[in-house]
Parts: sequence; C-alpha cells; structure tokens
Amino acid sequence: MWIVDEAIGQLKKSGAKITSQRVGILKLLENRRDHPSAEQIYREMQKVFPTISFATIYSTAQLLEKAGLIQIITIDDKRVFFDPNPEVHGHFRCNRCERLFDFSVNVDMVRQITAGIPHNVSGIQLYLYGLCTECSGTEKSKIQQA
Repeated sequence: MWIVDEAIGQLKKSGAKITSQRVGILKLLENRRDHPSAEQIYREMQKVFPTISFATIYSTAQLLEKAGLIQIITIDDKRVFFDPNPEVHGHFRCNRCERLFDFSVNVDMVRQITAGIPHNVSGIQLYLYGLCTECSGTEKSKIQQA
C-alpha cells in the first residue's frame, strides 16, 4: 500500500500534473481495503468538489493505474472498481451479494498461466465468480464444473 505523499511523488516522476482533485482522489483511496466503484468515488468527491466530473474520476484512475498505484477492476459489466492495492492478486465476486474479495496469487500460479503465451505479458487480472461463504451458508465454496 502507499501513502498520499508517496503517490504524489510517483505521479510527479511520471510527469503528471498534481491537481487538488487528483490529491482528493488519492486521499479517498489511501489505506482502503475495499474496492470502491467509480460512482462511489464520484459521490464521495462531490462532497468536497461539487463540480467534479466522471471524466475526471476516470482520467485520474487511468493515470493512477499507469503509475502503478491502483488496479482498475472490470469484474462487473455494470461498474468499474478501483483497487488501491497494486500488488498482484486476484478478485472474487459473489454472484448474490456482489461484494468483491481479494485472494492471493502466487508467482508459480502466474508462471503457469503465462507459460504457454508467446507474448510479453505486462500484467494479469484474475477474476473468479461464485457465492461467498456468507451467501452460500458454507465454510468453503466449491467450484462447480459444467
């Protein structure tokens, strides 16, 4: 995870302009463990910056992703989420409650997935879907094979 001052430094190194709205978005994302949607960030930012636009939210998110500060998660076809944890990990989305959960992805898993790909892989996003333990009422969800 990162702190706002480190993130600002990283953005400056990449040549990005540091605006009050960008700093506001960084402050909203700092130390978060959840995966706020673009709409959620927009609503929270409107409290401080009433004239902020969705375009600013998305352009800042792309800038932050390019700087390696966040992941943009497209696990849901209705919403875009931002994950302030840029480290390699996967995401699980519950089909019932629609919550997102992080899960660990180790280096060996990444090597196995990318082994047969003859291209230069620069990133990986792994999404799993099913029922969380709370919605399934079980200790551990089982993967059902089709």
